[in-house]
Amino acid sequence: MIRTKCAICTNKISHIYKLPSIPLASSVTELPIHNFDDLSYSICNTCNTIQLDKLIPLNILYGKSHNFSSVGEIWKNHFLIFSEKIEHIINDKIVMEIGCPTGKIANLCCNYKKWYAVEPNINIDSYKLQNINFIKEFFDNNIINHINEKIDVIIHSHLFEHIYEPNLFLKNCFDLLTDNGEMFFSVPNMQFIADNLIVPFYGVFFEHTIFLNKENIIYLLEINNFILVNIFYYNNHSIFFHVKKNNEIIKPNSITNINDIIKFNNNIVYYNEFIFMCKNQISKIQNQYKNIYIFGAYYNTQILLAMGLNDINIFGILDNCIEKQNKYLYGYNILIKSPNILKNEDSIVILKNGVYSKEIYDQIININKNTYIINF
Repeated sequence: MIRTKCAICTNKISHIYKLPSIPLASSVTELPIHNFDDLSYSICNTCNTIQLDKLIPLNILYGKSHNFSSVGEIWKNHFLIFSEKIEHIINDKIVMEIGCPTGKIANLCCNYKKWYAVEPNINIDSYKLQNINFIKEFFDNNIINHINEKIDVIIHSHLFEHIYEPNLFLKNCFDLLTDNGEMFFSVPNMQFIADNLIVPFYGVFFEHTIFLNKENIIYLLEINNFILVNIFYYNNHSIFFHVKKNNEIIKPNSITNINDIIKFNNNIVYYNEFIFMCKNQISKIQNQYKNIYIFGAYYNTQILLAMGLNDINIFGILDNCIEKQNKYLYGYNILIKSPNILKNEDSIVILKNGVYSKEIYDQIININKNTYIINF
């Protein structure tokens, strides 16, 4: 699947960079799977938005759910805040939630009239509440065939950044909502990610195919006739948007992401230097420690491995999610293990987990204070 025009403003895009041989999915598998493709990046000639120009078919990318239960205080608080913010919005309303297989928000909510859950890999047993209507499909313009009523409130958490065609997605949301319908959603704070070199390539990869900062999102909302009610920030982790359907034409402001190509190139340089420093430091101390681990069974680890960390003899990937443990990270013959394995062995842990790093660092030290943690 090739993207030929900007996903934000629909103007021409130009290719700028390619990273070869990246695992196709960010899931975990019972046995090693080795399917790869190139991460291919372009920039919009008009609004300077970084985005992928080569997309993976959705049935391959999301053939198996990997949106497991939330792990850690940061995610736990995110869903608590989300549920608190929508409490008054969903009261006695018909709600449609898009893109959650395990009911992380629905199970925290009450006083709604009816709840639709739209997700192709939905785990029905995870939903603890009643009056849930399950639609086991991808959200598209065919969803309207599964319901016979208008929706009062649409919600989604960390879904919008996964959408290939955000304008079409918002149009479908607009058409489903009542005239006074509202939408509440959260996205990662990608501007903070980019400005602070949190993850490689701005956090744009096979699943997050577009750099979506606040400016880009507001533009998309306005061009699709949603008016902004409020924006909330959750630390440096997420941005929450509360919007309402508007039946009058809105003229959005123009968008220009200044110097994004320069910052994007700086990100590539930084992560190549990080890989080099990891290898250099490990070569000096490896004989003093039993094993080498990297923390996090997700795309950031896949990209770091592809950029060169796979040359190191990494014994395992650490992750707190029980559902991931004793499985393989897609694309690699490396088992995922509980961090508790560090308790009885002095090991090296590569820790490059962005806003979660402090929480994870404290956890590791609490398990074994002699662990050597590399977290440049």
